[in-house]
Amino acid sequence: MSDRKIEFLLFLTILVVCALPLAAAFYLIDDALQRSLNLGFNPQVVHSLDIAAQNLKTLKGVDPPHEREYRQEFEEIQDLTRIYSQPQWVKNTILGSLKIYFGLGLAGAVLVALLVAAALSRRISHSYRATFTDLMAHRERVRYLEEMSSWQEMAKVLAHEIKNPLTPIEVLVTSLTKAHLIKTSPEFQEQLNQTQIMVAEEIGYLKRTVSRFSDFAKLPEVQLAEANPVDVLAQHLAAVRTRFGTARFVLEMPESRSKIRSRIDLSLFRQVLMNIIANGVEANPASAVTFSIALTTSAEAVRITITNDGEPVPAEIASRIFDPYISSKRDKDNMGLGLAIVKKIIIEHGGEIAYAERAGHPQFIISLPRLS
Repeated sequence: MSDRKIEFLLFLTILVVCALPLAAAFYLIDDALQRSLNLGFNPQVVHSLDIAAQNLKTLKGVDPPHEREYRQEFEEIQDLTRIYSQPQWVKNTILGSLKIYFGLGLAGAVLVALLVAAALSRRISHSYRATFTDLMAHRERVRYLEEMSSWQEMAKVLAHEIKNPLTPIEVLVTSLTKAHLIKTSPEFQEQLNQTQIMVAEEIGYLKRTVSRFSDFAKLPEVQLAEANPVDVLAQHLAAVRTRFGTARFVLEMPESRSKIRSRIDLSLFRQVLMNIIANGVEANPASAVTFSIALTTSAEAVRITITNDGEPVPAEIASRIFDPYISSKRDKDNMGLGLAIVKKIIIEHGGEIAYAERAGHPQFIISLPRLS
């Protein structure tokens, strides 16, 4: 909010606070004055004053030496008659003076409101800037610490994944050196061949590890295009079925499917489905997993739920299932990046993804913005 806007709002607030009591007081005085005049008005008094005025006229003609005194008394009676017979004239005369005083009071309230608003707005603006500066500095520190924590986590995972194959390579090379001194040439050649095969396997694992990190780091930017989510699911599930031959799929689609539209990157959304299905298949290696995929809609969103009948995610990691390097699978080729990639893609679609446990089975809920 700009300084001018803050100052204007403060001015209006202070002006209302000052002006309302003045307006209320003026209204009360006006009402009290009207009631007083109404109570004071008495037709008999007016009649008596008229009789007195007539008597003074008569006396003025009978007693000329005192004509001046009679005239002065007559004028005073006329004024009294005017007051008692025309209370509105009295009210207007009094209110005219009151309006001047209240007008001056209102002008003073406006001036006070301007001065106080200017002073307060400067103080509020200064406090806001200071608070905002502190908040941004704190946010930058938090961002830096989170970034460093992320890098430390990645470095720890990389160190672990690289160290695993390096240890057996070191042992094999050391053993090969000793064998060269004590074994015959044919025996040494046989051990050399075995060592080459085992070292090649470990190097292959290192290459796959680096490749996975490279793929995670170089995910393509999302290219969104208007599409029907029903058609997208039908198209990609054909490829998913081919890759996961042991899995079964049950689709539940809405009846009015032709009018559903959303913005989707077809290539990356296929990766979303592949990673979620792969997660369920790999988590249940000893059984054929059945996946139920349902699509529902609301006025604002398209909701896709993917449920399987396998084992749920362990409770200790369920809340962090979309974090990188988090996985319940312990095989060395799994690095816990699949669901992290899924969440990144869905967020870049402007949507959300959540994990829930339904009747003891895992369920993923994807929400995408719906086009009207």
